[in-house]
Amino acid sequence: MKGEAVDGDAVIAKLVEMGFKYSLAVEAVKMVGASINDAADYILNGPWSTNLGASTSSNCSKVCVKASGKRASSLSQPSEKMQQSNILDHFGTKMQTKRSKFNVAKDALDAGSKVSPVMEGNGNVHPDMHRDTKITSEIIAVDFPEVCLGADWEQQVSSLLRKHFGHASLKNFQREALAAWLSNQDCLVLAATGSGKSLRFQIPALLTGKVVVVIPPLISLMHDQCLKLAKHDVSACFLGSGQPDKSVEKKAMEGKYGLIYVCPESVLRLIKPLQSLAAGQGIALFAIDEVHCVLKWGHDFRPDYRKLSVLRENFSTFDIPLMALTATATNHVRKDIIQCLCMSKETKIVLTSFYHSNLRFSVKHSGTSLETYKKDCHVLIGDKQHLDRAEDSDNTSVPCGGFHGESPDLSQEVSGSFEMSDSPMELKERHGPTIIYVPTRKETLTIAKFLCGFSIKAKAYNAKRYMTCICRSRDNTCQKSYIRQVHEEFHEDKVEVVVATVAFGMGINKLNVRRIIHYGWPQSLEAYYQEAGRAGRDGKLADCILFANLARTPTLLPSRRSENQLKLAYKMLSDCHRYGMNTANCRARSLVEYFGEHFSHEKCYLCDVCIKGPPERLNVREEADIFMQVLAANKKPYALSWGNSGYIADSYDDDITHREVKRRRYVEKLYLKLLVSKIRKQYPIPKYMAIDMSWWQGLARVMESEGYIKEGDEKAHVQIKYFELTERGWDFVKSQREESLYITPEVDMLL
Repeated sequence: MKGEAVDGDAVIAKLVEMGFKYSLAVEAVKMVGASINDAADYILNGPWSTNLGASTSSNCSKVCVKASGKRASSLSQPSEKMQQSNILDHFGTKMQTKRSKFNVAKDALDAGSKVSPVMEGNGNVHPDMHRDTKITSEIIAVDFPEVCLGADWEQQVSSLLRKHFGHASLKNFQREALAAWLSNQDCLVLAATGSGKSLRFQIPALLTGKVVVVIPPLISLMHDQCLKLAKHDVSACFLGSGQPDKSVEKKAMEGKYGLIYVCPESVLRLIKPLQSLAAGQGIALFAIDEVHCVLKWGHDFRPDYRKLSVLRENFSTFDIPLMALTATATNHVRKDIIQCLCMSKETKIVLTSFYHSNLRFSVKHSGTSLETYKKDCHVLIGDKQHLDRAEDSDNTSVPCGGFHGESPDLSQEVSGSFEMSDSPMELKERHGPTIIYVPTRKETLTIAKFLCGFSIKAKAYNAKRYMTCICRSRDNTCQKSYIRQVHEEFHEDKVEVVVATVAFGMGINKLNVRRIIHYGWPQSLEAYYQEAGRAGRDGKLADCILFANLARTPTLLPSRRSENQLKLAYKMLSDCHRYGMNTANCRARSLVEYFGEHFSHEKCYLCDVCIKGPPERLNVREEADIFMQVLAANKKPYALSWGNSGYIADSYDDDITHREVKRRRYVEKLYLKLLVSKIRKQYPIPKYMAIDMSWWQGLARVMESEGYIKEGDEKAHVQIKYFELTERGWDFVKSQREESLYITPEVDMLL
């Protein structure tokens, strides 16, 4: 018999270790018997051989993926590099050759040892078990072949797509990202939620037989992805604090899984085992999913994301490419990602459109407090009659953060619209699953409890210590079990509404989410659009509603930030605030253009601005003139420069005495309340006395956008705190022309 005649189960186990799928290994042993080489030859040359990722044709046009990493060196050649192994590394460079060729150290040959080794899946060298051999520790230098994918690699990928995922072919951006990987090039992928980002790091594992290490931010995401891959017959595991089976990590580091999902914190702990894995089975790719966490959460929620540069520092000799993936990132964020992860200057950036044509965006004014829940949740709960009947009901339970309370007066489930539903299925068909995002953990509980008072199946979800409080225990198992439970029940439509902090939903593969509600200001448009993109992944119409108190300036959530981080955080929150206050521009256009993409449509025809149309334009020439005249009067008769405590006066008149300069040295900063007070004092007519403070705030925002005024404070703010005229503003004040100044009023000018 050819090869090594051993027990069939042992052959199957060894083939699996070598990277072959279990089902193929069983089939091969059944067809050719218990011979490792014959079975492997059968698999590699069988009808499925195109799925294994290596072309055996010597005359085809090749795209060679160079095996990366350090070659194992003999004791006499310590500087020689060792390649990562792949499936073909277990055999010779030609398929007809049944045994690998080894260069045996001269002193071992002189000692008379006769060694004919075979390769195990972990890359270690072991002697043939059926030969009388003398083992030497100096048998090291191994001639590994390269993994060569033919020019028809796209056909091989298409075959894998059909077999595992049911897709006919690659999308253009998927093809572009895989081509970058084949060229051993770092790649930053920006693609809409639900577009198929995950396939771009799953395919390399199936194509090469090597391991792909995926780094997502959340346990729930890893768990969800592994469940999905299992259904598609792809071997995957996740590591970290959420993994109950402690043996999984050992198996993973031995190369038993094609994809390893591991959280950033665990990556830092597993550097040495991963280096061993790279030198043995081989690592085809490091994929960093939801990489926007580098900026958005990197300073508080996931600080270890910003430490992932260790991948480049510790695996540089293995030459493993990095692939970073996210749904949203501005030009600034892209630069920060590439710099933070030490990605190559030649990093390939792959973009898809940020436009979601099936999402209907709207912004609604709300106090976002317990008193306004009833009105704001009307679209979820039902008509006013049933709201009133259930108002005093407090028949709710809190089983580990889940609320399943029932209102005794309600005999049927509430539809979530303006009328009652006769069937639970009607609720699902008409409104579908909903995610409500709130800023704080406490609000997840209060809103979920409120909804359950109206027979809506709602659960609270947040990622940190509040679970400890509701579990009434410090038991981490309880917390993690509850988090997984909410994730799975929402996925299976057993829970209608999840009220969550930003931790929920990242990477979730749920197609039929019909509504994303933000109850309170998001901290950035990046966060908002990332979360909104989790709706309507099935391509059907879905709603993205932002409830916010439009009469108040939003504030940053508490966090430890450096001065630069604080400025950036205020800038991002300010952009989000401007989006909410806008009444003139299509919301889809505003969002797409925010990410630097040209919006090729006239408008979306879905959002509240497109449906209602912008409000009537106002001629604010008179109000703007008064506004800036008061600003200008605050700086006369001196030209003023900026000082730490106010305006420093520099006289136009050289004859002015030092005493007068000293007396007038400090000129107070003009903030909104003081400015409006001066306007009412200097122009005490009913028209200006009746104008609300928020109207002047809206006018100031418009004047800033038009370049007439600017922030007079060195510190960052969401909107102008201390007003100062620009050069254009001074020109406006000096001009005596009576030209009209028409603007589209913003939300706070209409409240």
